[in-house]
Amino acid sequence: MKFSEKVWKKNEGIYKKIIDMPFNKELMEGTLDKEKFAYYIEQDSLYLKYYSKALAIISSKIHDNADYALAFLKSSANAYIVEEEVVHKYFREIFNFENTNKITTANIGYTSFLINTAHTEAFEAAAAAILPCFWIYNEIGKYIKENANVKNNPYEKWIDTYADEEFSKSTENMIKIIDDLYGNASDYVKEKMIISFDIAFIWEYRFWNDAYNLDNFHNV
Repeated sequence: MKFSEKVWKKNEGIYKKIIDMPFNKELMEGTLDKEKFAYYIEQDSLYLKYYSKALAIISSKIHDNADYALAFLKSSANAYIVEEEVVHKYFREIFNFENTNKITTANIGYTSFLINTAHTEAFEAAAAAILPCFWIYNEIGKYIKENANVKNNPYEKWIDTYADEEFSKSTENMIKIIDDLYGNASDYVKEKMIISFDIAFIWEYRFWNDAYNLDNFHNV
């Protein structure tokens, strides 16, 4: 069984919870509180800063599978540009967002996990840890696009970006590369790839949940 088939089936229950969580339901209906969305965008911007650091660490590990590695990093970088330049810039200008200079507990946990995995694990496992972010966003974008029945949704740009054909192609390319890496990996690395993917998948759920609840790590 391909890596992608195995891990998606394993995490399908969490994906369904992500679809049903208040953040995405309200986003689909266009009723999501703008303060919560703004906080989510701020958290996502912070996440991307650490994500780019993780990519830099991963890129330094390219030895074997160089062609796969470079292709994966290129797709990952393109997805980063889509988020930062299209989604964040658009909504910051339209909604006139202001930073709170706060960070959620999930954001700290997720980014720490990505950096640690990039430093300590094989390239394949580190790449697998990055995959859930774009795969889940692409699936959520397509799901909302297909099921939403709201005119003039203020979050339509967000939905269209992640449901976009080019973003879908980039995600599909990343999935194929990880499948190929998994097929050529040792049993030990294969297990590490699955573990990394599973953990990142859970962090995705917690990331959205914390943003919706306006969690602040500094509040105790």
